[in-house]
Amino acid sequence: MPKRRSCRGITAPRRRWSSERNKRSMNTRPTARRRHGKEIPIDTVVPGMQASSGILFGLRKPLSVHEVGKLALSLARLRRDGNGIILRCRETFPYMIPVLSQVDGIISPKTTVVSKSHAAEFCREEGKSFVMADESTWGALERHEGKMVLVDSRAQKVVIDPDGHWAEKAAAGYAPLPETRLIADLIAAGRHISLLSTVPEALGRRGNFSFFCRQEQLLTSGGVSPWELLRRGQKDMRELLHSLWSGYVGGIPSDFEIVLRSLDARSDEYPDSPLKTERNPQLGNHGPSLFKRYPHLLDGETAAVATLKNEYRDRKLTYLLPFVRCADEIDSARHSLSDALCKRSLAADAVQLAVMFETPALVYLMDDLAAAQVKTIWVGTKDLLMSFMMADRDNPDPLLQDYLNLHDDRGKPNLPFLNYLSESVDRFVSHGFEVVIYSLAGEVPIYVEYLPKSVGFLLSKGAVKASLSLLPDPPSGDHVTQP
Repeated sequence: MPKRRSCRGITAPRRRWSSERNKRSMNTRPTARRRHGKEIPIDTVVPGMQASSGILFGLRKPLSVHEVGKLALSLARLRRDGNGIILRCRETFPYMIPVLSQVDGIISPKTTVVSKSHAAEFCREEGKSFVMADESTWGALERHEGKMVLVDSRAQKVVIDPDGHWAEKAAAGYAPLPETRLIADLIAAGRHISLLSTVPEALGRRGNFSFFCRQEQLLTSGGVSPWELLRRGQKDMRELLHSLWSGYVGGIPSDFEIVLRSLDARSDEYPDSPLKTERNPQLGNHGPSLFKRYPHLLDGETAAVATLKNEYRDRKLTYLLPFVRCADEIDSARHSLSDALCKRSLAADAVQLAVMFETPALVYLMDDLAAAQVKTIWVGTKDLLMSFMMADRDNPDPLLQDYLNLHDDRGKPNLPFLNYLSESVDRFVSHGFEVVIYSLAGEVPIYVEYLPKSVGFLLSKGAVKASLSLLPDPPSGDHVTQP
């Protein structure tokens, strides 16, 4: 037999997982010789919100940043044909998120899996299944690449070539979780719900929704390293960023707010960083600290967003500053954004300025936030918890990781952090700021218990869509017509 080709890039999906071949395989009736439903045991790391099924796609070598966009587009074409995708790969990294966003579940070998790995963190955010297999099972799965598989993470098994009976049986074991119902209640009550989204996707209804775009992931989805913004001149980086943001904004209806976050790439997340090796990238050079070393970055970003607003005057755009450490960073962003808007004959508030609360210092900068006309405070809970507890998120030591949980292993809440967060949010609200908090779906109940009822939530698309499915269909006039 000819040697299998690597699944890097788009060659393998086009050659082996073509939509026509897959349609034939799904529409073929089982014959007497064909066995459906072979079960392979796996261990579950993240159960996901539902059983996931699709074509088993093997990624055998690490992707380069420049290959990510092409592969993501290739997988997106498969999805448009109605195919799910289960990814078989050893390890994932943040720059691969555009690809991972196209898959329904991830299978990795036990030798490379830890509960705090990137794949686990991503799947918790997105409500996807993440399972692991021992090396012998991992090798056996390679022989089934290209076939339809069902990942039943709650029953801890992968079913090869399942029929409808298997799918119905697996689906019956996935009753909606309490947090999914709670999010549905928040949506119905009109809470601000923001969706983490690199690829805009139709929601099918109106509501108090916004879309949250992480710039570095949008760049990699376009096959560009985020470090290109640092290497290019201001004009080139402005044009690159404007082009990508324009495609993003153009895919979202005009009645949704769109939050465009400033560059927040860490030196350990994306390959070939021009920054020197950092011992602790979580607390290193990312966010506005880069503006001092690369002065063109801030003015290039604000010029791109102002040009965007000039072209999409009916869009509600917000420019978001992450990981703010001092007042000068807020002041510089306000002046740069106002100047960029003024040059295009736009009002200073045509694009809103927002700030992320990820360092304990921000709560003591109320006057500076007000002077800069900041509208919304976005709480980056993972970074804030790390800063508050003085425990490195990247340190795999389980004893240190225990400090970064909202509950301990006995279910006792992390009261010092929750009380600090509650007091800080109360202060922001009392000073007239809107507050939106990043949360995993499973964390929503505890935040609802401890925080004011006005607080919005930044959630994964998977969590929001699962919750929307529990709500009754809206009246015909409340449906959103997608562009």
